[in-house]
Amino acid sequence: MFEQDYIMRQIKEITAVIAKVVFGKKVETSFYMLQEVERQKAYALIEQMRNGEPLEAVRELDRLSENNTKENLMIGLEFYTQLSNMDDDFFTANGYTTVMARKDFRRFTKKFGVQDMTDLYFGDGDDDDE
Repeated sequence: MFEQDYIMRQIKEITAVIAKVVFGKKVETSFYMLQEVERQKAYALIEQMRNGEPLEAVRELDRLSENNTKENLMIGLEFYTQLSNMDDDFFTANGYTTVMARKDFRRFTKKFGVQDMTDLYFGDGDDDDE
């Protein structure tokens, strides 16, 4: 439990650093930098994921991020932060795994040229399919 809490704090700090670089502002969470319309998109994706449709939410995020704006990057980072907070029971119940989440996150960040963040969020993993 302590290790998981430490990792979650690290993810939040990494996201805050990225927000600082992307937006040039320091805030507690990058989510608050988004305009209301972008926050609503993020809320909708997070709710879809929490309602047992993580794969569908990931697909929608992929469609949304095709125009790779900095706002869509922050929406995605907030989404994956929330997804990484889910417990193993969530993943099991919804037929989605942390391995799938890692690959999806890597694909998402690759669109923005920051795929090395995958190891920061999900640890060193096996990305043989690239």
